[in-house]
Amino acid sequence: MVKAYEWMVKCTPQTEWIEKKGVLLWLAFFFIELGAGAYFIGSFFNSPLTRFIGWLVCGLLGGGLHFLYLGRPFRFYRMVAKPQTSWISRGMIFVSLFLLLGLVNIILNLYSITSGVLSALTIVLSFLVVIYGGFAMCCINGIPLWNTALLPILYVISGLWGGAGITVGVAVATGSEHLLSAVEQWTHLLLIGYIILIFTYLLSISYGSVAAKTSISQIVKGKGWHVFWIVVVIIGITVPVGMMVANTQSAPVAILYITLLCELLGDLGMRYLILKYGFYNPLIPTTT
Repeated sequence: MVKAYEWMVKCTPQTEWIEKKGVLLWLAFFFIELGAGAYFIGSFFNSPLTRFIGWLVCGLLGGGLHFLYLGRPFRFYRMVAKPQTSWISRGMIFVSLFLLLGLVNIILNLYSITSGVLSALTIVLSFLVVIYGGFAMCCINGIPLWNTALLPILYVISGLWGGAGITVGVAVATGSEHLLSAVEQWTHLLLIGYIILIFTYLLSISYGSVAAKTSISQIVKGKGWHVFWIVVVIIGITVPVGMMVANTQSAPVAILYITLLCELLGDLGMRYLILKYGFYNPLIPTTT
């Protein structure tokens, strides 16, 4: 805990988005981007069930948790007032439009009505929903762990990777071997990209300011080491890599679902670390 006289004198952790009620925001960002990623992948591979599940995850889980996080939830409409300067405002607009138009698109598809313009628009909106959280964080200059162009890219890859994982789960549940074969290749590519980005992101941050070095130190060998090495590296990366090397199409269904759960836990753990160990640069310059 930071003592009162140390606030902004030493590296000060941000607490608004991860402690107490802030835990809801951590989960909200995760489920919003996971659901939008599933909708995007489901649209790309023409999987209506994946699109519907993605919409539900984004709207009910992600949107519901975000609504509960707000201090005065029924005044949430004020958050869209400054899209020209705020990524939070832009994000609310993206999510609202995606949920509205996505639902219309899903309903039309149930009646075998297809609108190319509407489908394309919802795909674009789903991608914007996936990426906006990373931009909302990277524009905060005072926290070096967040203030990097790699963060939005990392969040895009993780959101699409999670969406591809949900699509694999749908393919297994429905017995669609064609869908499973097509999505599996993309899952492998996204996994490789995720691994490269995770370590590139952490390595690049470690050469930054004292706050950046403190963040990386806490994640890799400090209080967050068990989440990073056990949840992110072993559960979230090593297990999926093992399944990628093996022949997943011949693996038992239970193993495939366990692998999907490991992917989601690893991503959730990495997002927790990024939020939990985001330190503000001290206002007083330091030579250490």
